[in-house]
Amino acid sequence: MPITNYNKKKGTMKKTITISLLAVAVISATFILSSCSFKNDDDRIIECWPPPVRIDLSRVFTNGMPKEVDSMTIQTDDNGLVTGIKTKNETVSFKYNNTKTRTFVIPNVFMKIEHNGDTTVYIMFLGNNGFVRGCMREQKENTKEDTWYFSYNDNDQLINIIHSADDYKKFTLTYKDSNISEIETKTIVSQTTTRKKDTCKVAYTSDTTPTPIVNKGNIMLFNTTFGIDMGAIRYAYYAGLLGKATKNLPVQLIDKNGNKTNFTWTVNSNGFPTTMTSGSHQYKFGW
Repeated sequence: MPITNYNKKKGTMKKTITISLLAVAVISATFILSSCSFKNDDDRIIECWPPPVRIDLSRVFTNGMPKEVDSMTIQTDDNGLVTGIKTKNETVSFKYNNTKTRTFVIPNVFMKIEHNGDTTVYIMFLGNNGFVRGCMREQKENTKEDTWYFSYNDNDQLINIIHSADDYKKFTLTYKDSNISEIETKTIVSQTTTRKKDTCKVAYTSDTTPTPIVNKGNIMLFNTTFGIDMGAIRYAYYAGLLGKATKNLPVQLIDKNGNKTNFTWTVNSNGFPTTMTSGSHQYKFGW
C-alpha cells in the first residue's frame, strides 16, 4: 500500500474513533434531554436526569485497597477516592469533576501524569457503572492523538479495549468462570483491514500451582500477566475506574505458538499476595 494511502486511512480511523467518543457523549445528552419533562417554563427544572455516577472503590477492591503495587504507592482521601499514585519515575494525580456527576455529559475524571518535567492529562468519561467508557489524552502542540474506549460485561469486567494512537488496537477479552481465559489483539489499519492478529491464553493452574489462587487483593497487572499494553491508563484501574478483577490470579500466559510465561505468587496468612515473580523480575505488594 502506498504510504500516502496508508496515512489517509490512519487519518480516517483517527477521526472515526474520536468522533465516536464525542458522539456517545452527545447522543447520551440528547437522549436525556429529549425524554425530559419540565415542571414549568420559568424554572425549567429537569425531572428525569438519571441517577448520578458514583465512584466506589469497594466495588473493585472488595477486601480493601493495596498500599503498594510493584513500585506504585497509592494515596486516598477521606472520601475513599484515590487522589495520587507515585512510582519511581512518575507522579499521578486524580481530579474528580464531581463524584456524583452525570454520565457522558461532561468529563468525570482528569488524570494528570508528571514525568521528567513533562505533564500529560487524560480526560475520562464514565458510564452508568462508574467505570471509564471513553478517554482522551489532552492535546498539545505536536502531540499525537491518544484515545481509548472500554466496554464491560454484566459482571463489570473489561471485555473490549480500543486504543487509537500510533496504531489502532482492539483487545477482546474472553472470560470463563469470571477469569480472563483468552485475549485477542488486533492491530487495525482501516475499518475493513486488520494488519496483525494475535491470540494468547491465560492459565490459573499449572504443574507447580495445581489449585487456583483466589485474587483476594483484586490485583490486575494488565501488561505483564495478560499481555495488554495499557500504558499510563493502567493507573486508572487502581483508582477503581476500569472494572473488576479476575476471580483468580493468573499463573501462565501462553502465546499463539505455545510459549509459556510463568508467574509465581506468594501470599500472606490472610491470602493477600505479597510477591509475584516472572523471569528475573519480582513484583511486591503491600497491604
